[in-house]
Order: sequence, then C-alpha cells, then structure tokens
Amino acid sequence: MKLKIASSVAILLTSQSLLANETLLDDVTVTTASGYEQKLADAPASISVISKEELSKKPFTNLLDALKDIEGIDIGETRDKSGQGSISIRGMGGDYTLIMIDGKKQNNNGDIYPNNFGGFQNANLPPLEMIERIEVVRGPMSTLYGADAMGGVVNIITKKITSEWTGSITHGKTFQSDSQFGNDTTTDFALMGPLVKDKLGLSLRGSYYDKEASTPITSNGSTFGGAGKTVDNQNWNFGTSLTFTPNENHTIKADYDISKQKYDNTGSFVGTVDSYENLWYERRGAYSPRVGYAPVQRMEREQYSISHEAQWEVGKSTISAHYIKTGNLGRSLPLNATQRVFMNSLYSNYTDLEDFRANGTAAEIAEFEALLPRPTRTLESSTMTYDAKYELPLEEHFLIIGAQYVDAELEDGVFGMTDAAQTKSGVVEDYKQWALFAEDTWAITDNLSFTTGLRYDNHESFGSNLSPRGYAIYNLNDNWTFKGGVATGYKTPKTTDLFDGITGFGGQGTSPWVGNPNLNPEKSVSSEIAAYYTHEAGHNFNITIFNNDFEDKIENVTLTQNQLPSEWDGIATSARQKQNVGEAQIKGIELAGKYKITKDVTFKANYTYTDSQREDTGNPLSSTAKHLYNLTLDWQINKKWNTYINMNAEKDRWRGVEGLDYYEDYQVFNLGSSYKVSNDVTLNGRVNNLFDKDFSGTTDYTDENGDAATAYSYNLAQKRREFWVSMNVKF
Repeated sequence: MKLKIASSVAILLTSQSLLANETLLDDVTVTTASGYEQKLADAPASISVISKEELSKKPFTNLLDALKDIEGIDIGETRDKSGQGSISIRGMGGDYTLIMIDGKKQNNNGDIYPNNFGGFQNANLPPLEMIERIEVVRGPMSTLYGADAMGGVVNIITKKITSEWTGSITHGKTFQSDSQFGNDTTTDFALMGPLVKDKLGLSLRGSYYDKEASTPITSNGSTFGGAGKTVDNQNWNFGTSLTFTPNENHTIKADYDISKQKYDNTGSFVGTVDSYENLWYERRGAYSPRVGYAPVQRMEREQYSISHEAQWEVGKSTISAHYIKTGNLGRSLPLNATQRVFMNSLYSNYTDLEDFRANGTAAEIAEFEALLPRPTRTLESSTMTYDAKYELPLEEHFLIIGAQYVDAELEDGVFGMTDAAQTKSGVVEDYKQWALFAEDTWAITDNLSFTTGLRYDNHESFGSNLSPRGYAIYNLNDNWTFKGGVATGYKTPKTTDLFDGITGFGGQGTSPWVGNPNLNPEKSVSSEIAAYYTHEAGHNFNITIFNNDFEDKIENVTLTQNQLPSEWDGIATSARQKQNVGEAQIKGIELAGKYKITKDVTFKANYTYTDSQREDTGNPLSSTAKHLYNLTLDWQINKKWNTYINMNAEKDRWRGVEGLDYYEDYQVFNLGSSYKVSNDVTLNGRVNNLFDKDFSGTTDYTDENGDAATAYSYNLAQKRREFWVSMNVKF
C-alpha cells in the first residue's frame, strides 16, 4: 500500500496510555479498528491502546480498573449489587459496549445477570500476566462487529506463545486506612513455551482475586445503601492454549478458558435469602413475600475456540469457531401468582408470622411450609459463533471481506410463569443470525486515505439491516493530521426482552417484568471530526468533536394493572416492560495531550465533555458525567525507578431526582511508583485517594412534594485512602 500516515496520529491516540519510557510508535499495531493488523497511525477510528506496562502500574481487579483514565470512557455511571460497574463510551451505557478477548465476543446474548448484577460481565477477564494490550475504539463499529458494538469496542489482546519457555507471577494487595472498606488480594500467573520447537506451543494462565466486603457508613450514621457497598467475593480464572504451526504460512490455535465467581449472601446483602421469615417480610407497615436467593451466589463461564490463520500468495485468511456458556447459580424461583394470592390471605388473617404459627389451620400451615425450599431458577446462556474473513492488499487498496453466523440461546426459569404451574417447562429463548461484511481502505495519495465499509445482517426475528460507514484520514504535514467519518450503529433487543410473557421479577420477587415481542432494534448515526498536532520535542495535542443521533431507544416503562398477564392482575405491586420510547442525541468533545517538561518529566491530560438529551423528556439519556478530567504528572527518575501522580475528576453527573438534578462534583488524587529491582523483579506501589476524600456524605433537599428529603451526595461510595503494593517476578 502507498498509505504513509504520519506517526503523529499514533502518538496522539495513545497519549494517555504510553509509559514515560516512550514506545516507538511506528512499532505499535492494532487489529480492532479495521479487523486486520495495521499501524495505529493508519487506524480509521478513535482508538486508544493501553500497554501491559501501564496495566501493571495500578491496581487491577476488573476491566474498569484498566479503562478509567481513557478519554471518552465513563466507569462511574452505575454500580451493581456486587460492586461491579459498567463501561460507558461517549454517553452510551454498558449494554452498547462490545467486549472482546482476541476478537472473540464476550457479551451475553440476554439478561443472564438480572436484578442489577450486570457488572459480572466485566469480571471475566484473562489474568493480567496474559494481557499484551487493550485496544479501545470509541464510537460505533457495527460494520465490522455487529449489534453489540453500537457504542464502541474494548478488545483485550493476549500474549502470543513464545519460542522459549518463560513465565511470570504477580501478587498484589491493598491495605485500607478505613476499616469500613475491605482489602483486595490478587495473584496472576502465566507460563508458555514450545512443546515441539517451531511447531507446537503451549500456554497456561490463571488468576485468583479475593475481595473483602465494604460496608461504608454515611455521614449521618446510617449504613450506605447505594453503590460502593460490597460483599466478600472470590474470582478465579484458568485457561490454556495450544498453537500448532505446521509451516510458516499456517497457524492453528485451540483455546479453553474457565472462570468462576463466588459472592457471600448470607446476610441477604445482594438478594433476600429464602426463609420462612422472609415470606413475611415487612416494609413500611405492609407484608410481602421476598425470596429468590441462596446464601451463596455463583457465576460461571466456560469457553472454547479454535481458529486457523493462513498467509497466501495474495492475502491472509482467518476462520474460527467460538463457543461460550455462562451460568448464574444460586437463584431460586419467586412465588407464582397462586402462591402470592395465598400469602396475601395470610397477611389479611394474621398479624405476623408468630400469630400465624400459633393460630393458623393445619391446612394453611402445611401449604405455607410447602413453599420452601424454592425450586431452582435456571439461568444459562450459550452462544456459538463462526467467523471467516479474508484480507486482500490490492495496490492502493486494502480490502477485507468476511462472514459471521451466530446461534444463541438463553434459558431462564421464570419464562412464562403462570397461575397453575411454576413454569412452562423447558422454555428457551433463542435466535440465529448471519452477516456479510466488506471494508476497503483506499490510499488515494501518500497523505490521504479513505475507508468505506458495509455490513449486511440477517436476524431471524428482525429481518435484514445494512450498516455502512466511511472514514477519512489526511496528513497535512509532519505536525498536523485531520480525520473524521460517519458510522451507523445497530442493536437488536436482548433475547430476554422479546419473550411473550413473564421474563423476570424486581422488588425481590414482588414486581413482574413482562416481555415485548414487538420491540424494534435500536439504531444510531454517529459522526466525528478530529485534529491532531505533534511537536518534534514530543509534545502533542488532539481534539475530537462527536455527535450521535439515536432512535428507537429501548427503556423500561411502568405498566398499568390491566396490561399484566391476567393471573397477575391486581396482585403485583408494580410491573414493567421494555418499549421503544423514541429518539435521543449525544454530542461531545474529547481533548487529550502530552507535554514533555524535560526528557524525564511528562505531563499528560485529557478531558471529555458529554451532553445528551432524550427527545421525550428533555433529560440526559443516562447518568454519564457531563465533564470528566484525567491529569498525570510522570517522572522517570532513572532507568529503574518511575513515579507519578494523577488526578481523576468529574462534574455534573446526572441524578434525575426532582429537586436534586446532579450528584456532587469531586477530585481524587493518586500517587504511584514502580521500581525495577532487576530484569526479573519489579515492585509497584500506589496510594489511592491520596488526600482521603470522603464519599459517604448526604445532601438535604426539598422533593417534588415540597417535603424535606435526604439523598447520597455521590452515586458511588469510593474507598477512603488505601495503599496498594505488588511484586512481579519473571522466570
């Protein structure tokens, strides 16, 4: 190809993710932006790369820890019951971010983690020791990757098997200054090398993360009930790969990976544990039966893949098959409608559980005791994906063509809960989808390239859809580069949301959710334009302006009683259904830059402005902060010792409570250091929340009825000052 885009683009795109000891940017390659390996400078997208060295310098227990300093990324929108968060890219929530490992999709095909456990999605990661880099594309990539890439893509690239046996192990731990918060302990290892020289290689990897419970107390002395409260949990992962290279032009790789998570729910912190006492759960003077959880909650994921890559006389081909299965264990079925009517009769006839046990009839007591143990709620999802693509260089063009076939299913024990029976036995929601795509990068001149792409999707429930995109890169001179483009996004509804009947329950089993087979896919049209400047001394700056027009947004809508299935009419406390609610717009600006104060001292910064608005309400689309800042001052003291201080700040995070629109603003500082004891031993340390910022405050306000009310000042009770240390040993 004739395309020779200046390396300045690479410098700017990675300004927040390269170490002080500068990487030679001409050597940086990415695969996510175009589906094939290319120089970062030539990538037709807004893309950031986080290196393995950068990851090793900070505490790392999930994907959020790795991404929080990247412009355009907001990890503070939500926290689930386990304390896990979501990854929002340019104001698009976590459901619109495609997570991949070596190009293999990790997103589930339905709501396998109902009732606010969605952060589990970001806990199934390769061990730190196996991660080569993380590529982050900001903006829709549906043309290459399909429906889940409507907001952006996070692709975790793992290390290739080495020609010599090598290994490493990292152990880290945090120490809290405040006993309300728990410590984290992490251990990662990797081992790889040849079984048959130049022919067959093996890699082994594993990790074990142990997180202690955090139970913050608010400034008024009550237990914090919002995000930041967590329970004891453990997460372990093991994987292995075999790579067979019969000759220099062909590579066959087989991979197996399993991860398991365990959460302590003995105190009903993440969900009400099944018990006779909780069948008489009292809140605000009224009883309701609350069940659905075991004392221990477990999540399991298992995946297999096999791929073949071949270098031909002209071009390169890749074919692969990937199977992923996820299970959510420890859930039980809530009461069905008949059982709930029975419990309502007990509430009417007896004052409490003690009164019922003393005065209830034998038939009532027998029927009551038969409600436990609850039947197990099956929650399993599986996806089989077949991919094929061909990379073809043609003079001034580089063409990639490909196809994909997806066969997915999800089973949830609550599907179709009816009056007479607990469930419709064996109900499984599934779908099949296939796609064809093509993308061409045309090097019009040495300084100008234009990428066009088109994807055709065919979904058995929604028919066909075309997702085009176009992107241009122009290198004006050695200092200035301009780029921009337009892309479309396309996202089909979740498998669970399409079921015609009961699909789940909220309120600890008291509020049914109703599926909607009439949902339409969500669609978007996104555009961006950017300018990049680099100086010979190593300084650089970039600015990106983006806009995203969103239609057929899917949201929860509260149902009236007569909209419920007949057996639930009149007995449910509330009910909801997913519906297409209309249009929305997201627009914003991303700024990033780096200034070399001296050859050893570097200042880096980025800023993201995000403004979104729903057409129907005028409110923001999500709780993304309007302003996000990240600042870092890095000092390479000598070849062995590096230290840095950084600040994370946010302003105007939408709350949406009448009379209290926004959470309070804040800034947090962190001080870190890394010391290379020898070629094989590295020590890392960091003080998080250096100045001990307290996030447990509350705010008094006047609600929509004119009454005095109190709310949490911040949407997340972040930990107070903590100390993190880790050691990496290579062998």
